[in-house]
Amino acid sequence: MEKEQKRLNNLKPVLYNQGLTDDFVVYDVERNKDKQGSLRKDFTLIYPQMLGEEFPKTFGHYHKNSEPELYEILEGQAFFLCQKHYKNLPLEIEEVYLIQAKKEDKIIILPGFSMTTINYGETNTLMSNWVHDEIENEYGLFSETHGACYYILKGDNNEIRFVKNDSYKKIPELIKLKPKIFPQELEDLDFLITPEKYQNFLTVNNLYEKIN
Repeated sequence: MEKEQKRLNNLKPVLYNQGLTDDFVVYDVERNKDKQGSLRKDFTLIYPQMLGEEFPKTFGHYHKNSEPELYEILEGQAFFLCQKHYKNLPLEIEEVYLIQAKKEDKIIILPGFSMTTINYGETNTLMSNWVHDEIENEYGLFSETHGACYYILKGDNNEIRFVKNDSYKKIPELIKLKPKIFPQELEDLDFLITPEKYQNFLTVNNLYEKIN
């Protein structure tokens, strides 16, 4: 089992508020908590302490080989901010979604999409994820662009604000989603190993529904 801790200073490249001087643990990761063939199960715990105006979040990353990933919320709630850029144009975003998830929801990160997880509540967010054991996370683009194409901020009267990241050249409007019932055909997790066999299931329309 491998443990990793991310502190505020580790997240400096992707923060909305660059002038923060405090340092504290934002989230903890435990990898290889369980194994299932070539798949591994990790756990992530995101604490509720704000990052200035910004809700606490993970650093954010793409997968080098565009693999899917499966998350489940065990405690608390989370936003999954997922974006996909045009081929060979990393600063031009083709699609961006904000998936709202609560306890027991299962969230599939679709092939080709990045992922940033945000704890927008007042308690801890604990989640597990299944992923192919040979997956490689790519953090470099997020370091260069200072994070995802949107920042999720707390506004007046606890409203949630969505601010575009001007490091990008093209940002579409944010589409908000919630998960549908998890497809029975994906329960054995084979889609994480051979996603090309499940292209008909691995679509935004099949897995999510829009919310206002």
